[in-house]
Amino acid sequence: MTKLYLIRHGETDDNINKRLCGWSDPHLNARGRSEAEKLAKSLKNQHFDVVYHSGLKRTIETAEAIVNGRNYTAKALESLRELHFGQFEGISMEEVKEKHPQKFYELQSDYIEFCFPEGESLKEMHSRVVTGVEELLRVHEGQEILIVAHSGVIRSIIAHLITGDIKKHWSFKIDHCSVSIIESTPDFNILVKLNEIKY
Repeated sequence: MTKLYLIRHGETDDNINKRLCGWSDPHLNARGRSEAEKLAKSLKNQHFDVVYHSGLKRTIETAEAIVNGRNYTAKALESLRELHFGQFEGISMEEVKEKHPQKFYELQSDYIEFCFPEGESLKEMHSRVVTGVEELLRVHEGQEILIVAHSGVIRSIIAHLITGDIKKHWSFKIDHCSVSIIESTPDFNILVKLNEIKY
């Protein structure tokens, strides 16, 4: 059995201000750093065989808090990046609605296929994430894998492994520094925990 520990990064100012933050690269804010430190303390006795993050600062800083003082090297994996919002990075969905009404309508009409200008679609992101996590499950079969990533990425992983349906992407709530756990076998996957705040 392979075990996936899925952790969302701590809070950033973009999160507070409801700005679209996919491939943008803000640091954790003070609250986010506190969340990461508290989570790290709650996981201090938990063993992991490998640790991965998306390579973006908010996941790096969260992962570093968890592995600090422990014999782990956190590795960057670009397939674990959040949805790329392209031209809409750094603005709120309300601004998209106000300034780009046609694009907002297209997004509302088909949130799976809609491609953000100079970015990607949920379908493309989901495919990227699924390919990445399936490779991790293959390479690290039988191990305990810690993934520090983003809400969209974690929702895609759960939707894929538990439901097999991208349409279930928005069915899972993923809070900052929450822990979700999936046990994976060749025959089936089990969602052991969802969105648990351990501190």
